[in-house]
Amino acid sequence: MSRLAFVWSSLLFATVSWATPHYDGRIVGGQVTEIRNFPYQASIQLHGQHICGGAIIGDYFILTAAHCFEGEWSEPDYSVRLGSAEHAMGGELLSLRQIIRHGAYDTLTHDNDLALLLLNGRLNYTEELQAVPLASAQDALTPETTLYVSGWGLQSETGEEGVSPVLRYVDLTHVEPKACRSAYSKVLPITQRMLCASREGHDSCQGDSGGPLVGYQPGSNEGKLYGIVSWGLGCAKVEYPGVYTSVASFRTWIDAQVGAWGWNTLLAGWSGLQRINQN
Repeated sequence: MSRLAFVWSSLLFATVSWATPHYDGRIVGGQVTEIRNFPYQASIQLHGQHICGGAIIGDYFILTAAHCFEGEWSEPDYSVRLGSAEHAMGGELLSLRQIIRHGAYDTLTHDNDLALLLLNGRLNYTEELQAVPLASAQDALTPETTLYVSGWGLQSETGEEGVSPVLRYVDLTHVEPKACRSAYSKVLPITQRMLCASREGHDSCQGDSGGPLVGYQPGSNEGKLYGIVSWGLGCAKVEYPGVYTSVASFRTWIDAQVGAWGWNTLLAGWSGLQRINQN
């Protein structure tokens, strides 16, 4: 039921600097875009294959979904590509120092579905590589909030086209919690730590898991990270909105994890494996 399920099964056969992109405007029903429009976008890869999305939230950190790491693999098996609209090439391919899954993540209900990835080095920001600010409890979602979800996932529920080779995005509308709980009443509980978004014919899908849901309030050109692609029943089904981990609900946990890695800790025993040789 998670956005990762299809891709996963196929594989088996501190300091923070904020900068926000200005939109000129994979995902089901989405449009191709350039990485400079979504410079916080990350491709999380297992043995060189794209499996999930993520968002740059600081000089050393990527925020993504916990369910992307339910397998038996460890940090050396994963890498992260940043600064490229293609998940298979370009930008920077980086190794991981540590995967920090939320300790209360529930594999059955997808509650608390988030994880932090600590990179093996400090990021160098460019026009194509930037961090996105995190939403807080004061950043309320309304019908007027413009939401964007981006990624390289399947372009249809059947997956006939496979994952997209280039980055795509779609704009969505926030779905009120009461309506979302009603839609999933016979499926799984929608908790206070989840939020929902949809638009007819448009959605995130398998392979978009962990990817960013970024919102813009009316009259503002500063986007904030509101959600993490988590799960849903099918893709782009009008009766079942996409379900996202609510970033605002986990600000205390995120801030505590990031804050625990002070400069002395980060510099101690540095592996020097930040950039992977792609030749």
